[in-house]
Amino acid sequence: MTLDRASQIFKALGDPTRLQLLQLVAEQESICGVDLAEHLAITAPTVTHHMQKLAEVNLVQRHRQGKWTRYQVNPGEYQRIAALIDQL
Repeated sequence: MTLDRASQIFKALGDPTRLQLLQLVAEQESICGVDLAEHLAITAPTVTHHMQKLAEVNLVQRHRQGKWTRYQVNPGEYQRIAALIDQL
């Protein structure tokens, strides 16, 4: 992983709300954005904003299920980040 890529990922993870969202998503096989909003007592648009940032760095994947958006961790990228953190 390049330093530029690592920097982008750490920037995305630099927000406490995003860290909480990522933790919730990692605990589930798949979770709906509305459920994430309820867990953290934030609005659905706020969830969408933060999850977009995590998706941009490939930490989460999203898919539509009817009118809902479901999120799941991208396991390969998640493991690479964990390994990078362990190296620090």
